[in-house]
This record gives sequence, structure tokens and C-alpha cells, in this order.
Amino acid sequence: MAHGEAKVVIRRPAKEVLDFVMDLHEYRKIDKKLGVIRWLRRDGDTVTFRFRPWLLGLPGPMTTQRLVRTGDSRIDISPPGPSWQDRLAGFKASFVCHDHPEGTTVTRRLDFTLTPAFRWFLDPLLTRWLNTEVPREIAAAKARLER
Repeated sequence: MAHGEAKVVIRRPAKEVLDFVMDLHEYRKIDKKLGVIRWLRRDGDTVTFRFRPWLLGLPGPMTTQRLVRTGDSRIDISPPGPSWQDRLAGFKASFVCHDHPEGTTVTRRLDFTLTPAFRWFLDPLLTRWLNTEVPREIAAAKARLER
């Protein structure tokens, strides 16, 4: 499995952090992995959207993802249902928030489960890239929210 994770303390309440993440048109300004958003639908604490992701600096195929918010504690991200892309890779991600004396501890995680045909080659590349990109992303979110 290719994965990336980063943790940071943001001097804002969890609600404000998760509100920012759920506003994908704003969040994509700091997340280089979110390319053009084709459409977006919000229904309460769920956002479903179709977009072109950027991985390893390259555009990927259009994909649909769903963000599900659980109160002011977390957001889970995954495909809304099966697709042809599942034959190549599975995906899930999250933002998990915990109270901290100086604000909110935010843990950002992305996981890609690649099929064996690609795993041997892409797992190390993707993990190395995510280990740089995820900390950059969460640092940019911190800077944006604390300004």
C-alpha cells in the first residue's frame, strides 16, 4: 500500500478546519492533487464531486470521490461506489481532528492500494511522493487558516 500521512497543530477550532476542507473550491487552492472540479454536489455533511486528480505531478483520469464529515472530528474520503478504476487502485483518505491546548491537532492521511501488476513499481514512487506532498498540503492548510 502506498500511503502518506502528516500531523500538524492548527490554531483554529476543528469546526473551522473541517469547514475549510469541505469547501473544495477553496481547498483546492492549497491542494495540488485536486485538479479541475467538473461537478460538485453537497448534501448536508456529504460532498460528492468529480474531478481530475494530479498524482506525481501528472494528470490522472477523471474520478469521483465522496467526503463524509462526522461532526467536528473527522472527514473520510473514498469513491462513492465501484468503478473501472478499482481494477487499478483503491483509494481512501481522511482528516482526523483532536483538541489541542493551542487549537486542533489535524492528521491527514492518504492510502492507495494498487493491484499487484502496478504495486511493485508504483508503491515506492507514490509513497515517496506522498511523504513530501501530504506534509506540504497540511502545512499550506495551516498557513491559510492561521493568516
